[in-house]
Amino acid sequence: MKVFNLLFSLLFSAILFVGCSTDDEPDYTELLKGTWVNTMINGQPLLTDETFVMELKPDNTEMYAIGFQLDENNKSWIEGVNYTYSIVGENIVINGTDVLDNVMQMEFKILSLTDETLTFTVPTFKVNGVEVPNDRTFTCKKVTNDYRTAFTGVWYGRCTTEGAADSTYHYWEYLADGRYYYYYQDSTNHWIKKTDNEGRYYLYGNLMACNYTNDLLTGGTGKVFECWHFTIDGSKMVWTGLRENAMTITYEMDKVQSPPQTIQ
Repeated sequence: MKVFNLLFSLLFSAILFVGCSTDDEPDYTELLKGTWVNTMINGQPLLTDETFVMELKPDNTEMYAIGFQLDENNKSWIEGVNYTYSIVGENIVINGTDVLDNVMQMEFKILSLTDETLTFTVPTFKVNGVEVPNDRTFTCKKVTNDYRTAFTGVWYGRCTTEGAADSTYHYWEYLADGRYYYYYQDSTNHWIKKTDNEGRYYLYGNLMACNYTNDLLTGGTGKVFECWHFTIDGSKMVWTGLRENAMTITYEMDKVQSPPQTIQ
C-alpha cells in the first residue's frame, strides 16, 4: 500500500507539473494577431518617421508598412501586403516581396510577448537571398484603439514648438476614405488649397502616417511622407513627432466646422 501511495503521489505531481507548464506557455498564435507599431529600438525611442507597422492577420498573411526611399527625390509611406507568416516555436517566420520587388526572408525571435507589447530580435534577415546582419532589439506596441471617426473632419492649428521653422496656421481636412486636403495662407493672407498635395493618410491607433508632394516649408519637390503620434480630447488634437537632434515637434489644433474660404 505504501508503494502504491508513493506511485500515485508521483503520478499526481507529474500531472500537475505538466498542466502548469502548458498553462504557463504563452499562446503566441493568438497574442500575435493584430497590428503592431514599432516604438523603440534597443530600448530607446526612435525617430517617429522611422517607425514601421505590421499587421499579423488570422489567415497568416502580413501587412508591413514603412516609409520607403523610392529614389533620390521621392519617399513615400507604403503598405505592403505580399507577405505570409508562420510561427515556429518562439520565432515568427516571414516571407514575401516588398513594394520594390525585393524577395524578403525574415525571422523574428520573440523575447517577450503580452497582449500589449512585443519585443524581438532578428536572427535572420535576407534580401534577395543575401543576409543583412541586424543585431538590434525591437519593441512594438499593439494597436487597441480606433480613432478614425474622431480623426475625420477639419482641423485648424499650428506648430507650437519654440524655435521650429513652421509657426503659421494651417487647415487640414481629413476624409473618411483616407484622402486629405491641406490649406495654407499666401503672402497676402489669402487661403490656398494646395492643389498638388496628393495627400493620403493612414491611421494605426494613435500613429498617423501621411503622404504628400512638394514640401512648401523646405521648397523640396517630389513625394514626401511624415509620421506623427496624436492625442484627441474632444475638439482638441495634439501631434508630436521626435525628429533629428532629439527635438520633439508639437502641433496643436482645434476641430472646426469647415475649411477656409479660398481663392483660385
